[in-house]
Amino acid sequence: YGKGGIGRSTTASNVSAAFSQMGKRVAQIGCDPKNDSTRLLLGHICRHTVLDLERERKGGEIGAEEIVNIGYNGIRCIEAGGPEPGVGCAGRGIIVALEKVRQLEALGDTDLVLYDVLGDVVCGGFAMP
Repeated sequence: YGKGGIGRSTTASNVSAAFSQMGKRVAQIGCDPKNDSTRLLLGHICRHTVLDLERERKGGEIGAEEIVNIGYNGIRCIEAGGPEPGVGCAGRGIIVALEKVRQLEALGDTDLVLYDVLGDVVCGGFAMP
């Protein structure tokens, strides 16, 4: 544990793609401040994360369509984002982002959701087993 860059996002994207090809309605939520979990599914890095929009709007309205990007084979792609590097706690940011996703009912009628959680040790061991 505590090691980034070992292929979790690639694996999550491949699992999402496989389930979508089996006819499942899939969502993948990237829970990493780098917001690159869904890059393979979208063909680019997600431009707007949940936390980016929260910061920009300062509590103003955000629509589900602003945080959900449709990727490969109809997969719903959401990136939580995170605090600015060196400021705040990634774990707390992810909690705020997931609460917003729930509040907006952004997952719709998905059959399954994959959460791609960061692997680096953050905030005293966010991703420790």
